Amino acid sequence: MATRPLLPGCCSPVDDIRWFAPNAYSWLIVPELRRRGLKVAVEGTAPARLVFAAGARVADVAWRFSRATRSRLILYIWDLPPRATGSGRPDPVWWLAGHFLRLPRPFGGYGRRRGYFSRLNYIAARADAVWVASTLTRELMAERFGVAAERVPYCYDSERFRPAGAAPSRPPTLLCVSRLQPHKNQAAVLRAASTFRREVRVRLIGRGPESQTLANAAAALGVHCDIETDASDATVTEAYHSAGVVVCPSRFEGFGLTPIEGVASGAPVVASDISPHREFVGTAAKFFELEDDDALVGAINAALDGGPADPELVRGLTIPAAGERFLSSLGPYLR
Repeated sequence: MATRPLLPGCCSPVDDIRWFAPNAYSWLIVPELRRRGLKVAVEGTAPARLVFAAGARVADVAWRFSRATRSRLILYIWDLPPRATGSGRPDPVWWLAGHFLRLPRPFGGYGRRRGYFSRLNYIAARADAVWVASTLTRELMAERFGVAAERVPYCYDSERFRPAGAAPSRPPTLLCVSRLQPHKNQAAVLRAASTFRREVRVRLIGRGPESQTLANAAAALGVHCDIETDASDATVTEAYHSAGVVVCPSRFEGFGLTPIEGVASGAPVVASDISPHREFVGTAAKFFELEDDDALVGAINAALDGGPADPELVRGLTIPAAGERFLSSLGPYLR
C-alpha cells in the first residue's frame, strides 16, 4: 500500500503510523488496526505521527526514519538472546549527522553481533516507548539494557491456524516447527523418540545450521525423521493438523509462537517449562523440565494418550484480541 502524500500546502503528517516490519508475520496486525480506524502506512517516505518498529531487525531503519521526520518512535522487541547479551556491555554508540558511530570495546563487550546489539541498546534507551512480547523479555530489557518496557503481547495468525477436525497421522508424528538451531533443542525430541516402545516418527520443519547435525543424529539413533527446510505455509498448516503431538523443546524463547499455533490448531502440545511457554499456553500444554529426557518422554506419552488442546485457551492471542490491545496501548502516543 502506497503512503498517502502530504496535503497541498501542509507539512503535517497525514498517517497515524508508519509501520516497519522485517517479515509478513510482523505486518499481521496492520489490517486489523486499519479496520479499527487507524491510518497505517507500510511503505513510503511521508511522515506520520508515530513510527513503529515491529522487531529489532528494523530498529535501525525505523530510528533513521523517525529522526528524519521528527516522529515519535515505539520499538517492539521479541527477545534478547542469551548468547548475545547474557554478559558484557554495549559498545559506546553515538548518533551524529545522520549516522551511527561506534567505538568497539577491546574487552567486555557483548558476546555476538556486538555492533547490532549495541545500536539496539542505544535506540531502545532513546525511543519514546519500548514494547515487548512477554514478561521474560521485559525483565531482560531491564536487566541487560537498563530500559523499562511495556508488555504488549502480539498475536498468532488466527485466520490460518484453526482446528480442522482431521485425524492425526499413523504412526503418530512428533512435530517441531522452528529454526534448526542449538537453543531450539530438537535433538532432545530425537533422543526421546528413540526410546519409545510404540512407533513414532519425527517431523522437523524449519531452516538453520543444525539441519545436517540433526539428520546425522536421527540416523545414529535409528529414528525415522523428516526434515523439511523449505515448507510452504499450506504444508505447515497441514503438519499441525496431522501431528500426533506438537513438541516445543526450546531452551529459550521470547514469545514462543509454535506452541500457540499448535494449541490453536487443536493439536496436543508438549513444551519445555520456560517462562514464555507457561505465560502463553498455560494449562493447554504438557510441560517438561529442560535437560530431563525422561520427563520429555513422559510428557509426550501423556499427550499422545490425552485429548487435543482447547483452542479457546489462546483466544486472547488472536488477531482481533491483539488489535484491541495494541489500539489501547497506542492511544497515548497518537494524541
